[in-house]
Amino acid sequence: MRNLFRTGVLVAACLLLTSGLRLQAQRGGGGGGQRGGGGQTGGQGGRGGFGGGQMGQPVQGTVTAVTSDKLTIKTVAGDSYDITVTATARIMKAGQQIKLSDVKPGDNVTAMGTVDAAKKTVQAMMVNDIDAAMLAKAMENMGKTYIIGTVAAIDAVNLKLTVLRSDKVSQVIALDDGTSFQRGTRGVMADVTAAGALTGGGMGGGGGMGGGRGMGGGRQGGGAQAAPPAPVNITLADIKVGDSVMATGTLKNGAFTVLKMGVTEPLVEGGARNRPPQGQTPPAADSGTPMTPITAPMPGAPPE
Repeated sequence: MRNLFRTGVLVAACLLLTSGLRLQAQRGGGGGGQRGGGGQTGGQGGRGGFGGGQMGQPVQGTVTAVTSDKLTIKTVAGDSYDITVTATARIMKAGQQIKLSDVKPGDNVTAMGTVDAAKKTVQAMMVNDIDAAMLAKAMENMGKTYIIGTVAAIDAVNLKLTVLRSDKVSQVIALDDGTSFQRGTRGVMADVTAAGALTGGGMGGGGGMGGGRGMGGGRQGGGAQAAPPAPVNITLADIKVGDSVMATGTLKNGAFTVLKMGVTEPLVEGGARNRPPQGQTPPAADSGTPMTPITAPMPGAPPE
């Protein structure tokens, strides 16, 4: 059970990382590159630049070996992947950029880049490192200060939701007058991170996303930076069985009570939104992505 819990927390972390990066990519536009707060020029030629907003595919596992330019990881399925980390790749830990030598055997990493599933290799553009202490904290906080999962049942009369969490644990959570709901995860992601969830963190200054948008604040060529749209507030009546949720909360009378919740309809093939028929148990998913251990390329969290 502990291994399942651990896997669920790690998968949730990967989805948060992917969702955050895709939100940045969606805001990108054509035109000149942007210089991030870290002083690195964005765009395809800049350090950490993701040309055209392409981040690649995530592969996740436990580090078994580290060399001067490569990591070897073992996935939860037992596959061994060699991850090449070039000088232009960004390596992040707890929101800070680190060196490859700071990554240690036993750490859990999510590598994003070009994946060759047959050869079990990854040409990494970004690596997110999670050490044992960070993972233990996230495992402890799941269901107490934050929750990520899929709505399995709704009790509107008693203001309760049953959530199938990312670690495949079913939990009944409470709502009250202080609960707020938003469409999508953009408005809650920072709060969920602050509540103890694991995220990629690498959203600060430095490398750029390509296509004229950088990941850091600062100077942008080709015009002023447009502010992202404000999150759309919704109500409990807008939430349906099968929706993916990400929420912060606190324990009240032994029950997790939601403070702020982001809600996303599940994503199906072709990019359409879809929910299971009433009465059916939804798949264990977050932000529309099947919650299965990452052993090869998987789709990222859906756009908002």
